[in-house]
Amino acid sequence: MKPFEMEVKDTFFFKDGTITFTGPVQTEENFIGPCDCEIVEGGEVKASIWIDGEMIPSTPLDKRPSERAISTRAPIDLFAIGVGRSGFKIRPKI
Repeated sequence: MKPFEMEVKDTFFFKDGTITFTGPVQTEENFIGPCDCEIVEGGEVKASIWIDGEMIPSTPLDKRPSERAISTRAPIDLFAIGVGRSGFKIRPKI
């Protein structure tokens, strides 16, 4: 998997425990698969989280949507780690 970075614009919490993050993604990948990631705000790593990946592969580079979505079932309290529903980044652990 090539590196990616998502700038989270919104977060959705579902009753089944799924959390979905949406926003623009910087990557050359058409599909973001499952991986261990970091939540970063202001250059500081706030938490680690397992991302289940995208449900549907994105379209080719020239037809990509401006916003994409990745999800997790890992329990995480964004407010407890000092971030809200948006304004932070998600990237794979290196």
